[in-house]
Amino acid sequence: MSGAPTGGLAILVDAKRVNDLLTQKSGAKAVLRSACNTVLFMCFLSLFTALALGEPRETKRAFEGFVRRRFDLAATIKLADVASVKDFWRFHNESFMPGIYGADVEKYSYPGAVVAKMLPIQGANRLYGIARMRAVAINPGVGCLIADQFKADFPSCYGPFHIDAIDRSEFGPLNNDGQAMFSFFADPVGDKYSGVLATYPPGGYAEPLTSDYLTTAAKMREMEVSGFINEKTRVIFLDFAIYNFNLGLYAVCRIVFEIAPGGDWTNTFDVDILLQRHLTALGSGTTGDWILLIAEAVLVLFVLRYLLEEASEFVSFETKAGRTQPSVKWDYFLDGWNVLDWANLLMMIVTLTIRIQTWSVAGDLTVFVGDPKDVTVDKYADLHRVASNVRRIHSLVCFNTVLTWFKAVKYLTIVPYITTFMQTVTISSQMLSSWVVVFSASLIGFVLAFSTAFGGEVSILRTPWKSFVYIMQTVVGNSEMKVIYDVSPLLGSVLIVFFVVGIFFVIMNLFYAIMVSTLSEAKAEEDAKHKKKIAQLIDRLNDLWLMVVAQFRLDQRFRSTFPGLYSRINKRKKNQELKEKARDEAMVLKIRARAPDALKMLGPGSPQWGRREKRALATVAQEEEEVQSDSEGSEDDLGPLRSLEQIKDKARIMEKTMASTGSIAMLKDKDDDLGPTTDDGIDLVMDATRHIATGIIERCSGSRNVLLAEMGESMEVLNNVATVLEVLGKRARDLEAQQKQVLKNL
Repeated sequence: MSGAPTGGLAILVDAKRVNDLLTQKSGAKAVLRSACNTVLFMCFLSLFTALALGEPRETKRAFEGFVRRRFDLAATIKLADVASVKDFWRFHNESFMPGIYGADVEKYSYPGAVVAKMLPIQGANRLYGIARMRAVAINPGVGCLIADQFKADFPSCYGPFHIDAIDRSEFGPLNNDGQAMFSFFADPVGDKYSGVLATYPPGGYAEPLTSDYLTTAAKMREMEVSGFINEKTRVIFLDFAIYNFNLGLYAVCRIVFEIAPGGDWTNTFDVDILLQRHLTALGSGTTGDWILLIAEAVLVLFVLRYLLEEASEFVSFETKAGRTQPSVKWDYFLDGWNVLDWANLLMMIVTLTIRIQTWSVAGDLTVFVGDPKDVTVDKYADLHRVASNVRRIHSLVCFNTVLTWFKAVKYLTIVPYITTFMQTVTISSQMLSSWVVVFSASLIGFVLAFSTAFGGEVSILRTPWKSFVYIMQTVVGNSEMKVIYDVSPLLGSVLIVFFVVGIFFVIMNLFYAIMVSTLSEAKAEEDAKHKKKIAQLIDRLNDLWLMVVAQFRLDQRFRSTFPGLYSRINKRKKNQELKEKARDEAMVLKIRARAPDALKMLGPGSPQWGRREKRALATVAQEEEEVQSDSEGSEDDLGPLRSLEQIKDKARIMEKTMASTGSIAMLKDKDDDLGPTTDDGIDLVMDATRHIATGIIERCSGSRNVLLAEMGESMEVLNNVATVLEVLGKRARDLEAQQKQVLKNL
């Protein structure tokens, strides 16, 4: 770059050249360090991926399928068929109870039948402890409104579920002690449940289901008759867990029935498959569990290493007035890669914390295997908190896997065009931010439009969130527009056209255009960097070769060993240099010969304007050539006037100008009498004078245009200089302010 410092201490002013020199100097160390970091990251990535895929997912899915078929898909009454209290008790009696105790219940009535401590379900599957039915009810008159004309006929109403409306009073028939059969159980170790209609706290009216079928069935029939489920019930939970001795897996099951104030039932069946190592750190103590535990410990060491590395990049220690104080480089967080690294590491730390917490929660659980007569509802082994933590761990690992593998791109810059793609994202970040604003505003508008226009008729558009999901499915081509058209052909068609034109034809094509244009810019920039790196590599190789030649004296050794070959090579090099020099000189002469053409492009402003090529004179060649000036090959352009013969008596001129040694006409001095001027000659002189005057006018006009053009270019250069000076002045003021701030802190 012109004007840059060229050497000495002045080179320190150019930060770019200093960085280039430092890169060249420390190139080998940087390459070695980069290679080590890449290898370590690949080990970290492989370990993280192996742990993420370390669970037997095929076995877990098969076990989950067995549970779902037994209690729902292959049951007598399916879960989707439950839409009332009567349907619930049918499902409970014909699907749930046979799923727990089996279809052959007569075996529990045989004389001498022994009640199993862990109830066998099918094959190697056992009921883990006891099961539990739990219902949550609300108080009347909370969250519902009755019109004045109907208050006499409907003295009480039951609104939607709310935590402040939970009913905790006892109800049901009285027992032998004079207490109501159903009392509220405040579960101290339970966890809240986020359902479709609301979020429900732990506790409620709960009853256990033990391995004693006869006692449990009698209790359930009494609950059905006594109105355990009634109009104020808002949610029913059937909680149980199944343990498989062959696989060592736990199926933590929860069947949920949510009842809306309008009478609609929303049914959910959650099945979470747990491993033994989800409950304890060492799992079952097998070799595989030991390997996984050691791998997790090594992963923790990797995380600590990367945490320290990232912290060292933005935290530094400065000594001021004899005291060492930490300082934070806030510019560090402006780099997207750094933010990605911290998000990745923090999610790993959170995952480890939740895993340890899960082990702690599972360690406090005990499964009841005693006499069913001693069972109370608090004996239920609640594995749902463990299952909830495992789901969180899986979600974090799922999202963190994307970040970790995406971060691998940073270490794969040696792959062609990887850097170009990342540079494309960097360059397009600002334009993409604006695009996201436009896309989000348009998307929100269509979400509200679809939800408002068709939410009452189409269930998938009933809420803005459902409309958003539907529109996003449309964007990826996985939705059916016909449902909108069937509701309202005219309005639906208009909205569909607006949506297709606005989102697909305009906004999405705008996104494509942004990415294509920025990709082109990034490609050009990366090509320039690549050429620069190639040049630096060639310079380093040349320096290395010169160092080897000087160190081992290869030139002298070659000359002494092969003198003839050395001489021929040098002679060939010398001849080649002479030819190149002659070629360069010829090129210079060729450029100089083309120079007048450039002057002619100036038109009337050219110095050659008003001159024409000079006619060759038939004179005796001189023995010694004289140096010709730039104008010797041309003469004044007088229009039609070219010689004296045109204005004088041609015969007399020819007689007086004949030379004695030849027949070439020679011009005479001005004192010679060449005869009178003819009328044609006078007219010719006038025409020549008029031609010269016109040429002078054109020359002045052309010179004026050339001068104005030069002044315009000079003005543009001065404006650029003024802009540069303004920027330099601003930087100088910023530097002055920074220096004052530094001096103030000293």
